[in-house]
Amino acid sequence: MKAIGKIFGIIMLAVILVGFGTAMAMWSETLKVNVYVDTGEVKVKWSDWYCSDTGPDPQAPGFHNDEGKDVAKCYVNPEIKDDENNTIKLNVTLDNVYPGYAVNITMIVDNIGTIPVKLLNYTWSNRSAIDDEALDIRLITPSDTQIEPNENGTYILEVIVKQAANETTTYSFDLELIFAQWNEVLSG
Repeated sequence: MKAIGKIFGIIMLAVILVGFGTAMAMWSETLKVNVYVDTGEVKVKWSDWYCSDTGPDPQAPGFHNDEGKDVAKCYVNPEIKDDENNTIKLNVTLDNVYPGYAVNITMIVDNIGTIPVKLLNYTWSNRSAIDDEALDIRLITPSDTQIEPNENGTYILEVIVKQAANETTTYSFDLELIFAQWNEVLSG
């Protein structure tokens, strides 16, 4: 029994010495990496806008203005600017309009961010069924809504006053365009 205890002791001492020797012989070196991530920015603004009514009142199909009357007016003005003085909301006012009056409001969107954007969605608010009976309103978007940084896209708001419009009535609605980074918007 003593012999087995001695052998076991010698084996244990050998294992400890091998382990210690290996630990003492292992060298190491550490490598480090500094990582900086600079994210892009989605940012758009209205850069230009104008109305197609620049003289005699434009007319919808089936109506005419052979006399060249200029009685209705179309105004497009900045309404809200962001902290950097970029126009982010426009106000369109159509004054003294009548059935058959048809106007296009052209609006230019600039991508002033650092990554491409696409039109994700657009929504109407404050638009009632009464407005739809009186006005035919349509947003015409580009076939490809992607806008690269430092480039722009053109959107047209087409408004036609219909026969159901009431005299001396104010119709009001809001249009909001929502842009997102290009890879979040499904094509088609």
